[in-house]
Amino acid sequence: MQPATVLAGPIEFSPAQIAFFFLVLALAALVLSAPGWAVLGGAAVRRTKARGDGRSARGWAWVGGASTGMGVSALVASAVGAALDGGSHTVPAMVLASWAACWGLAVAVWPGTPRRTDEGWGR
Repeated sequence: MQPATVLAGPIEFSPAQIAFFFLVLALAALVLSAPGWAVLGGAAVRRTKARGDGRSARGWAWVGGASTGMGVSALVASAVGAALDGGSHTVPAMVLASWAACWGLAVAVWPGTPRRTDEGWGR
């Protein structure tokens, strides 16, 4: 019976493997923050629709709102992660804080009720 093998040196990764690791981490962050940035994209679309803009403007509004939400999520999550300094509940707190920040921004962007400009019949 042979003894268990122990690694005798550093583990080396190819550039393709490193790129794959970053891709997996980026996709995981994107999926975890999706409830925040998707709501912000939807709020941007509703605001554009309320202004009466066209269909292509709504698409670009969703892209802009979602991109803004991704940036806000990244900033808030990194700030919360740095503040908590790697405790046991760091990741759930980071995710919830990023959602809350995006939802708060979506409420600020959400269009209000449209005001009536007419004064009634025949006026």
